[in-house]
Amino acid sequence: MSDLEQRLQALGRELAFPPEPDLAARTQRVARPLPWRWVVLAAAAVALAAAFAVPSARTSILRFFHIRGATIERVEILPPAQERSSADGLGRRVSLTEAQRRLGFRLLLPPLAVEPPVHLLEGALATVILRVGTTPVLLSEYHAQRYALLKKVVGNRAVVEPIRVDGEPGLWVEGPPHTLTYFSEDGSFRERTVKITGNVLLWTHGGVTLRLEGALPRAEALRLARRLR
Repeated sequence: MSDLEQRLQALGRELAFPPEPDLAARTQRVARPLPWRWVVLAAAAVALAAAFAVPSARTSILRFFHIRGATIERVEILPPAQERSSADGLGRRVSLTEAQRRLGFRLLLPPLAVEPPVHLLEGALATVILRVGTTPVLLSEYHAQRYALLKKVVGNRAVVEPIRVDGEPGLWVEGPPHTLTYFSEDGSFRERTVKITGNVLLWTHGGVTLRLEGALPRAEALRLARRLR
């Protein structure tokens, strides 16, 4: 079942519906009652799609929006979070070969002169520290088909925009610091919430979800993302 279908089902349980008309009493033949619930849900789906087409409406809707493997929630006050350096808290450092063996898929990387070390967190999230000029950038990748491995919480002043990377869906997060919460390999919650001060590009590629974090403008982050092979 798609995320939209799940949301519409949840909406259907919360809405108050008018009583279904007694059509049999008004006609001589037996008539099937009009399915009012599905009429309301269809209208809600149309409204949801229309709202996404309006830029001014995207901010409020994105508090419920997610791409595969990641969710974003907009709140008034950010939750408590610990600061971290580029490498602190990223997980155990392993070789690229070992990381790919543990993850079960090939990591996407830009052209590099030497093979980079990989930080592996919870056996599911792989992170490589890249440099764009003198700017450090974190590239994280994970295979999250069944659950959201990452949860971002942003404040009201943060920019959250839908974006496409080589035709794949994604999200661009820019502005004041936000928080990032990691989940474990099996999807259970872990108290691992950190404060993020850079911009973030999230997108999917096949069965993999990718994340770029750093002090990069949107155009430069997109250029880097499109160089990954």
